[in-house]
Amino acid sequence: MNKIFLIDDDEDDQLFFRDAIESINPLLKCDTATNGKMALDKLKVSTSLPDLIFLDLNMPVMNGFEFLIQIKKENHLNKIPIGIFTTSNNLRDKELTNEFGAKFFLTKPNDFQVLRKKLQQILSEDFSTEEYISIT
Repeated sequence: MNKIFLIDDDEDDQLFFRDAIESINPLLKCDTATNGKMALDKLKVSTSLPDLIFLDLNMPVMNGFEFLIQIKKENHLNKIPIGIFTTSNNLRDKELTNEFGAKFFLTKPNDFQVLRKKLQQILSEDFSTEEYISIT
């Protein structure tokens, strides 16, 4: 894995996430967008697509659910694995995002070491299968 993409409107969460990723693998490139529309626009013109997308659900302009629906309509983008990275721990959100094609659902931890451990687990997964990944 060389490149990931974080879609999240909270700058503090972006910084927290990037710090955790950098502590795991300083060579892993992490691009960001602050809403689904900005992310989709970036991805449509990108010459280097990410290996994995982390997606927040609650954002302005285009939220995570809308993004999941829209990206599945894009033939050159719909195979990129997407995982949910949100403050929600709502079971219905988990079920819906799974139905919309998300590979995992991670409720944002407040503790840096917990975040780091969960991200390490996610980054070591094989996303070539169709299976939904349980984050422990």
